Amino acid sequence: MINIISKKLENGVTCYVLPKKGYNEKLAMLAFNYGSRDVSFSKDGRDITQPWGIAHFLEHKMFEDEKINFFDSFTKLGIDSNAYTNFTTTAYYFRGCENFDRGLSLLFKMVGSLYLTDENIKKEKGIIEQEIKMYEDDPYWEIYFNTLKGLYRNNPCRESVAGSVESVEEITKDMLEESYKSFYTGENCTLIVAGDVESKAVFEKTEKELKLNSGGAKKVFYEDEEGTPENITAEKSVDKPIYNIGFRQNTDRSVAERICAGNVIMNILTAKSSRLREELVKKQLADTTFGFENVIGNDFGASVIKGEGKDYMKIADSITDQAENYMTYGVSSEYVRRLADMEKTKMIFDAQDIYSFASTVADCFCKNTEILDIYNYYDKIDVDTILRHMAELVKDNMTISVVCGKGA
Repeated sequence: MINIISKKLENGVTCYVLPKKGYNEKLAMLAFNYGSRDVSFSKDGRDITQPWGIAHFLEHKMFEDEKINFFDSFTKLGIDSNAYTNFTTTAYYFRGCENFDRGLSLLFKMVGSLYLTDENIKKEKGIIEQEIKMYEDDPYWEIYFNTLKGLYRNNPCRESVAGSVESVEEITKDMLEESYKSFYTGENCTLIVAGDVESKAVFEKTEKELKLNSGGAKKVFYEDEEGTPENITAEKSVDKPIYNIGFRQNTDRSVAERICAGNVIMNILTAKSSRLREELVKKQLADTTFGFENVIGNDFGASVIKGEGKDYMKIADSITDQAENYMTYGVSSEYVRRLADMEKTKMIFDAQDIYSFASTVADCFCKNTEILDIYNYYDKIDVDTILRHMAELVKDNMTISVVCGKGA
């Protein structure tokens, strides 16, 4: 069982504490329900659209202040700090074995104000543009977003988290301030703390010291897309082709259901004990790179089987044939229960890693669910649920994204 203490504070912030008595390291993460997808929103009667990459840009700027560099200040306390932005979340965190209270105060101070000048914005554009070019050289980054572009034509999940060089150039000081005031609010924020700490003390300190904006913005959410996904092939300097075989998810089901059912189904198809994997390995069509990933948001979702090798078309056919076979003849309820219990147990082990725990809680908060909702949903998984989701694994709902060597 995962033991979490949670409380919604008067300043709007939702706090989660994972007490770990005797644990030497502590971690604190502040996460905002604001990610790269949130470029379109409404506020004060206005409809606003901003350039791609602005959430990521704002994340970079939060570490800068007129008088201090927050990275350096965390380091002087003997603790490591970092941040990340994904489709739905911007998170700032630190971890260390000492100076936890001072680190938490510093974290609150960092997100509690925004320091922008024309000069530091121009400088940051150069830094981020170099980061974007680095991503563009990464075949795994390209295949990931090409998979989503193949599945979606309108949903913002198809756009790179960092944006493009062109979109970053469009970002202005006024836009960054608008985003900060719209999304860095108490109601839009969660604090996750893990380690040997007292939850009451964490709640009181957060209530007293964390000062965020009030109000907020209304996000734009997208309907499920229709039409057949498209296949995308790109060329990079790779030794052998890299492939993603992705299937678009129906988002009228809860996030918890899609996460749980997706993980169980992908294990049915790709785990070492799976019939499909055994057949593909025997035919030398799959190797140790054969695996899966589920990408899930409130208004998008993809179940992705991935690997390396030139036989991806045969593998795609085998996946859809196997899914059809399960739809026709069913799947053992005992097998489904074993895999669901395995995933549930994995969540308990993952919670032992304080960063994994914090990032999962943050991810859940930004998808309007709870980590315990997912943990408990595994008990509800049955054959009917699995077959309902298995029906999505058909060719008319599939994209094949490939990165191959130049001239291949």
